[in-house]
Amino acid sequence: MLRRSLLLALGSAVVACSSERPREVARLGLGREVRKRSDALVPLSSPAALRPIRDRLAPLHVKVGKPQPGDWLHDHPEGGQSFEEYLVSQPTLPTESRRTIVVAPLGAMPAASLEIVALTTEYMGLHFGLPVRLGAQIALAPPEHARRQRDGAEQVLTRWVLDKVLPKELPGDAAALIGLTANDLWPGEGWNFVFGEATFSERVGVWSLHRFGDPAKGEAARREALRRALKIAVHEAGHMFSLPHCTKYPCVQAGTNSLEETDRSPLWLCAECLPKIAWAMQMDPRVHLKRTQGFCAQHGLEEEAAFLERELATIA
Repeated sequence: MLRRSLLLALGSAVVACSSERPREVARLGLGREVRKRSDALVPLSSPAALRPIRDRLAPLHVKVGKPQPGDWLHDHPEGGQSFEEYLVSQPTLPTESRRTIVVAPLGAMPAASLEIVALTTEYMGLHFGLPVRLGAQIALAPPEHARRQRDGAEQVLTRWVLDKVLPKELPGDAAALIGLTANDLWPGEGWNFVFGEATFSERVGVWSLHRFGDPAKGEAARREALRRALKIAVHEAGHMFSLPHCTKYPCVQAGTNSLEETDRSPLWLCAECLPKIAWAMQMDPRVHLKRTQGFCAQHGLEEEAAFLERELATIA
């Protein structure tokens, strides 16, 4: 199961989930370096241009209904955030010196999983409109205290990865270093497993592909694993840029309480969250839609490709 919540201004970030009332907590730090804005230089990423785009896209999105037992919002009645509230929230933004997202494979990984990592890296660049690169593979040799056997697989302790492995690999130009691993993970005592964890103040995070299915089992399994990896990657990176959970529409930034609920959630940003990303990244939202739609069409994500095409036609 996967639980997500957002705690603001607590100075670090933890993303965690397990099979025992698991959780994900994203704590966005204080004293952040904020890039100077010049919206006049990029008219289609200015608030004045993005508000009517939001209003035109809104009819394509069905508002969230009453949460059912087991849903994230049933257990966590979050208030959400409008585009206008995001603008005045002093969000974490890319800087001139740190604007690259680096994705690195951690430890041994089957060829099919390496392909998922490479495609996830490509998609994150299209989604955020930032430079994104696939880093060199990072070896994992956990000491005894940082590994254990659970559910027939070896698990690696996330805190060891975050404290001892990734900080040494963090490039100077990186807004974030995201490690993707085929190993199962756990965050510490009392947890069965975790999909991922991050300390955003140090700009590093680790996420596991272990429970997303085996992409080598066929085309359907490959698409399922890819879709899940894309959702988790852009959702968590969205937290990195101060986006809280979306509560207005089904959205990739919405919180989910289980892998099943994650599967029901869309890959796309809703009408309220797309303007946030467009403004934060100084990106034309039509470019975002065109690039992500092309990726989905190319890789057999037909539902996503069709919806993104409708959105693009609406604001073209």
